[in-house]
Amino acid sequence: MSLISNLINGLERPTAGSEETARNVMDMCKKISADNALFVGDELFTPALIQKTTGAKVSACFTEKNRAERAEAKGFSASVVMPFEIPSGENGWDFVWYNGTTSLEGSARLLEAVYDSLKSKGKAVFRTLCWLIDPSPDTKCYVERRFGRPEALDSVLRCAKEQGFKVLDFYIAPKTDWTHGLYEPLKNAMQQLDGEREDGEESGISELNKEIYMFELHSEEYSFVYYILEK
Repeated sequence: MSLISNLINGLERPTAGSEETARNVMDMCKKISADNALFVGDELFTPALIQKTTGAKVSACFTEKNRAERAEAKGFSASVVMPFEIPSGENGWDFVWYNGTTSLEGSARLLEAVYDSLKSKGKAVFRTLCWLIDPSPDTKCYVERRFGRPEALDSVLRCAKEQGFKVLDFYIAPKTDWTHGLYEPLKNAMQQLDGEREDGEESGISELNKEIYMFELHSEEYSFVYYILEK
């Protein structure tokens, strides 16, 4: 594993987010009656919050083995899944929280999978990276190369409704989820690598610095959006 991969894996969360955002989104879900719940993501605070708030038994799924192992050490039923996989629960889930980024196929297939995995009247949180406004050409080019293909906020809303979901609300992740939640810990971790970098690592560090620079310039154009949905 490269030094850069070790750096990312060592972070509490490898994508933008915060405990405050998780709490706000959970509050927007209102009262949830749940025996079981599914979390698919990359950090441990949210599944713990779901368990505390709903009382449900939470299955926590990650695409990285080391994060699943951390979840197991915290007492969760944890497993490793493929990217964009929504595991099905026995007789369906009462609640699903999917912390996604982007998908080349768009959100429609993922929303369908979430819908199919839920029990009747079940609720879901669906996170994806969205354009908040029409992006400038340089932002669009860079973000699509770095993250994939974000969809417009309204486009995901339409997809959810077409799938049959009732859209209860949505929450746009604030700028601080990126700056305080991701980039400041990332900068601190990169500083610790000074003097330890191997040949070829400089390009990876430069790419991370460019990502931070681009966000500082164009943060009003894109962010994660959390959609609160009901089947």
